[in-house]
Amino acid sequence: MNEQQKWQDWKPEDEDLNQLLQPGKIQQFQQHHPLLKLRRGLQMNMISGIVILVFYLAILWFFPYWPIVFTMIVTICFTLYILGTAWKLYQSIQSTVSATRPVLQELKIHFEEISKWGRVQQKLGLFVYPFAAAGGYFCGGILGSGKTFEELMQRPVFVYVLPITVLVLVPLGYLLAKWMFNKAFGKHLRSLEGIIQSLEMDN
Repeated sequence: MNEQQKWQDWKPEDEDLNQLLQPGKIQQFQQHHPLLKLRRGLQMNMISGIVILVFYLAILWFFPYWPIVFTMIVTICFTLYILGTAWKLYQSIQSTVSATRPVLQELKIHFEEISKWGRVQQKLGLFVYPFAAAGGYFCGGILGSGKTFEELMQRPVFVYVLPITVLVLVPLGYLLAKWMFNKAFGKHLRSLEGIIQSLEMDN
């Protein structure tokens, strides 16, 4: 019995995972299949990313000071990278699976790529968060004080608090990003991993 036939004959006990494929044709994933949930998670991630991108562009418009512009450009580039890679992953996950393709290999590829995508953006975020924190600090200082950037930089306390703010916000940003990824994708990745392990045990 080959791998494809095992997948087609497999009857999971979980109602969310049962009847994934019917033999002999291009097969529809069930609505609650973890791959489709991951795909919807990527879709929501892209929508929120676009909203955040518009917010960053608004900051560039309202705060045309070169340090803020620089920090926002770095942050925007990071956001565009995340959006681009999320779009590629989204396109790679189809709502159908061909009966001629090795399904186990396909599921493993999606699992590994989405897991890697999450790890990469969290690691890259550690280099980007200092810029985002500094840009936010500058914008908050201008809004809170009503002074220009140049006037704020002449106040020693404002300059001294900047590195403290960055040191506090960077690890918080990393932990928040990790929590958000696990909230959006963790449960479905674990469910998909369970399917993969079950198929591998049947080989």
